[in-house]
Amino acid sequence: MLTNAQNTQTTPNYYEPDSTSDDPDQHKLRVLIDEAATLRGLTIQMALRLMALAAAPGDADRRVVLDEFRTLRAQFKANMAILFGTSTAKGENKDHVEWIRRIVATNPDRRAALLKVETNIQRIEAGLDAGQMPSFENARAFFDENWPVVRDKITEVIWDLWADLDANKSAAEHKNAALQSTLQETLTDIKGFSSAIRMIAINTAVMASRPQDEAAGFQAIAKEVKRLSEDIQQSTNRAKETITSLL
Repeated sequence: MLTNAQNTQTTPNYYEPDSTSDDPDQHKLRVLIDEAATLRGLTIQMALRLMALAAAPGDADRRVVLDEFRTLRAQFKANMAILFGTSTAKGENKDHVEWIRRIVATNPDRRAALLKVETNIQRIEAGLDAGQMPSFENARAFFDENWPVVRDKITEVIWDLWADLDANKSAAEHKNAALQSTLQETLTDIKGFSSAIRMIAINTAVMASRPQDEAAGFQAIAKEVKRLSEDIQQSTNRAKETITSLL
């Protein structure tokens, strides 16, 4: 069930002052920004796994989904460290990381909101480590509380990073409308994903009230979770292709 949460390039090549697109140093910078951007998708994926945990009929199914959640959680934690950590991970450019952290720190309210999400995830993680499986209400509450924050605040961070990198805004103005259109299409997809996730939560509640059908119900919900994960990946890939075509 675990889909490949690969990075999607989110920084246009023209946000590279005085450099060429194949500059290795600039490529590493784009990778760091992409890592920050994936926090949005990781939040959705973790919410889906919590819903799948609520629907799992047996220990074997729970272990599979729990392993997936922990893998996503580890990636989320590592990417948050790029924004709020105090050290530099192996392979990261210290100057790049410090620059990203400086941009993120310019908005204290945004910083506090994102760190609250991290605290919420830590609480969920501690419960899972203690053997406390979430109910569908817990999973839905996790999504409703944390997803809008990560969606909006990380999008703001990415835009701020782009703007700070842009040494010559006039060169990018004619592409701005197309980029905004691409982002709007992606946000429309995200709204659809949100509705689908809420439907999964409702279906989970129905299955929970019908123990005799829980095995078949889990299989159906698992398939829906997998399909939704694939739709999310396709949407991000489509945005990447569109942005690339503009460069």
